[in-house]
Amino acid sequence: MLLTNAFDPDPRVHQEAVSLVNAGYDVTILGWDRDLKAIPKERIDGIKVERIYVRSTHGRGTSQMLFLLYFWVKAFVKAFSKDFQVVHCHDFDTLPLGFFLSRLKRSKLVYDAHESYVDMLGNIPSWMKSMIFKVENILLRHTDLLITVGEILREHLARRGAKRTCVVGNWKDPAKFQFPELELKKEKKRLNIADNQMVVSFIANLGDERQLPQLIEAVRGMPDMFLIVGGDGPCKGLVVDATRRHPNIHYLGYVKPHKVPFYTALSDVIFYGFDPNNPNARFSAPNKLFEALAAGKAVITGDFGEIGRIVNENKCGIILENYSHESIRDALNLINTKKRKALNENATAAGRTYTWNKAAEKLIQSYRRLI
Repeated sequence: MLLTNAFDPDPRVHQEAVSLVNAGYDVTILGWDRDLKAIPKERIDGIKVERIYVRSTHGRGTSQMLFLLYFWVKAFVKAFSKDFQVVHCHDFDTLPLGFFLSRLKRSKLVYDAHESYVDMLGNIPSWMKSMIFKVENILLRHTDLLITVGEILREHLARRGAKRTCVVGNWKDPAKFQFPELELKKEKKRLNIADNQMVVSFIANLGDERQLPQLIEAVRGMPDMFLIVGGDGPCKGLVVDATRRHPNIHYLGYVKPHKVPFYTALSDVIFYGFDPNNPNARFSAPNKLFEALAAGKAVITGDFGEIGRIVNENKCGIILENYSHESIRDALNLINTKKRKALNENATAAGRTYTWNKAAEKLIQSYRRLI
């Protein structure tokens, strides 16, 4: 597996790799450590992890290409010395490297598209986006298997040339979202959450598109609500300031992936904010949705992508007309006064449909057909 982060661990990559290991495959992850902080080699849940050190940061724009090329060179040298049947590329930024490795080593090429890559890029010139789009179209035709997160994105990439395709959603294991009530109560007490307060949470990247100003504005004047926020990103300062000013808002800091299920279980409502005008919104099938379903929690979000379809079909949350603080406040009041029990029951039922066991079964079956 090729990965442009340090695998600390990346939740989707971790789930897939563990499932492959449990099915008898030998899995090695080559990950890019931009901070030069993680240990060079380790074994996590049976997965061999090897990190490649190329110092850089996220959000460099076009200059990132030079650092990415250097990572490709170092990863190519390390990978070429190994024997493997499959090179599994996570997102487009490892696909060209994987393509050349697969051809030279005569192995199968798997492209795991976590999102529409070119639609995610916001700070590069249009000519570069166009070039990436064209290169991706060419390489899609040469992949032996395309894996992606949802049906809408799968259809989109199939139209662009992918032949053998498979949906492996960001689905979760409900058993991992169950915790003793005593533990949850203890943490609520530590956070100064009153028994009569409904807990709303958002734990993810705190980007500008996440609608956090509106969420904070909605909650700050609602004493019967308590908002917990976790993560890092451009809106971190806003959340830290809100925590100082308002006793019903708490910033957890960066939350390690293994702690996310606990805080999801502690919550009553999961908020998912995104910019509906972002080109990637039409494909959105986020971890946050499936974490909520696994924990049996109501969701508040917009009407876009896979998340909007699943929430609508399963009646497991509130779809906002817009992300104004008034709309968010109205949704919170509606859940708190009338709908929480029914929405949570529907979320629990949906969580039994979107389980990781079912996603893993699709992954393993696709691999067995492949080799």
